[in-house]
Amino acid sequence: MRKILLAIITASLFVISSKAQIKKGSLFLGGNISGTKKKTKTDGITTDKQSGISISPVIGKAIKDNFVLGLTAGVGFYDVTNSIFNLDYKSNTYTAGVFLRKYKNIGTSGFYIFVQGSLDGAFFKHKADVPPSSPASDEKRIIFVGLTAYPGISYAIGKKLHLETGFNNLLLLNYRNEKREIGDPVVSVQKTKGFDISSSLNNATSSLYLGFRLLIGK
Repeated sequence: MRKILLAIITASLFVISSKAQIKKGSLFLGGNISGTKKKTKTDGITTDKQSGISISPVIGKAIKDNFVLGLTAGVGFYDVTNSIFNLDYKSNTYTAGVFLRKYKNIGTSGFYIFVQGSLDGAFFKHKADVPPSSPASDEKRIIFVGLTAYPGISYAIGKKLHLETGFNNLLLLNYRNEKREIGDPVVSVQKTKGFDISSSLNNATSSLYLGFRLLIGK
């Protein structure tokens, strides 16, 4: 009798555990939203203020149980105020990339931890908001191509809906091509190219995002 009961319990746990998996072939849809609000101080005086929001839709497919391959795109809008030069800047960012994500379910709790790695490209435009009649100008354009990785946690609130959070760009290796034009009124051009390695650990609050994922199919 004990062996039969043990077999039933084991089979039940296997069924529950298997249902907790993100099944191979499942369609993976969703999006992220993140916000930034920060200040930069020099000698106790606030020199820069930045605020903004970014939105990133996501689509993918589980190529193995708990293993997702997908595509992402994004757009971000930011405002920056520089109190030293009394200038306001508008910044726009456009991104696209391909990613791999590995999930690990935490028992039958509905929680998952995951690690995501991606190859991304981005275009960034940063321009001073000055009157048309002003001779002053400051415009910067940057192209990024890079590898990123970050961890996160996800919770299944139903069979098809997951809510998640994580730290964008916790580790980042990228190539950067930057061009900046400054004029008042003579225009000077600055160009920068090179590779960067960075981490968002020094500014974790601004890299935290909230997102959702829909699992359709299997």
